[in-house]
Amino acid sequence: MRIQTNTAAINALRNIGTTELQSSRQIAKLSSGYRLNRAGDDAAGMSIANSLRSNGRGLQQAQKNASQAGSVLQIADGATQTVSTILDRMKELAVEASSSNVSDTDRVKINQEYQQLIQESDRIVANTQYQGSTLLNGSYGISRSGGTATGLTNLTLSGADASTTYTITATTTSLTLTKGTAGSAGYVQQTLAVPATTGASTTNFNFDKLGVSFSLSGDITTSAYAGGTVITGAAAGATFRVGSGGSSDNEISFTLNDLRSSALGLSGTDMLSSDNAKTVLNTINNTSTATVNTAIGTIGAAESRLDYATANVNSLYENTAAAESVIRDADMAQEYTAYSKLQILQQAGTAMLAQANSSSQSVLTLLRG
Repeated sequence: MRIQTNTAAINALRNIGTTELQSSRQIAKLSSGYRLNRAGDDAAGMSIANSLRSNGRGLQQAQKNASQAGSVLQIADGATQTVSTILDRMKELAVEASSSNVSDTDRVKINQEYQQLIQESDRIVANTQYQGSTLLNGSYGISRSGGTATGLTNLTLSGADASTTYTITATTTSLTLTKGTAGSAGYVQQTLAVPATTGASTTNFNFDKLGVSFSLSGDITTSAYAGGTVITGAAAGATFRVGSGGSSDNEISFTLNDLRSSALGLSGTDMLSSDNAKTVLNTINNTSTATVNTAIGTIGAAESRLDYATANVNSLYENTAAAESVIRDADMAQEYTAYSKLQILQQAGTAMLAQANSSSQSVLTLLRG
């Protein structure tokens, strides 16, 4: 019998410490709902779960991208259907105006409605936008590909032409944007006034005739911006990432047709004579309707593909989240059962520590002799 070292008490104390540590970890699992709260719980499992979580976050954003792409197509679809309806009415007017039972006076009235329909069609196209980008004027998806102009911010190309160079000319009182060369086809120039004192503030310039807008900060001088250029890219399309990977296999791309009256072949036409009306009718039959129908087909095909892509990414996210849950999440019934066992062990260990501490008192019986 020894009193200097109580081996039984030390053993009981060690077991109590182990039980308390395990119990605290069970409390962490039960309170957080996670089986894995630190790498030490399961290093390999934590690594796999983190990879799955990262992939799941990417898929969540892909879901949003797909939803936004669907919104773009729905907006474009509605406007295209309206333009198609306007074309139907134009065709009625052309058939009527090309017939000899209509007088020139009647054709003037018919032409008035026809010209209003052209303006309305162009207005619809110009105002069919998504987040500031015009969808049906042939510029959707165009981005800057180069140029020497520096200091431009908030650059927006909504209505700008593809593969085109825009040149900036600046004075102390005005800023001019030019496309093409004076006297040549397609030449457009627009000049905007520069505020007298800009200081450190930001000035917004909207060259609506060219479909280009941007902001400049600070004082605007001739030397700072004269001769600067903005060059647009060739592709007029949009690409939406509907997967969490970085390859092109995770993208859906589509282009939206130009539905302006100029693209439909109707710009500058009239129905003031029977021959003019026949020309308009032929243009509608051979060019305008085909262009609109192509746009409808493109939009419809993209919508159909996007529906499948959306369903797939939703399924991928669901299964990825389920796979992560199997590894990371705690089985609450199992964890509480383990916690209850540890509580009992802790109580038993405390009782046995008390017994071990009291066993050494039997030595006093020998000393009392």
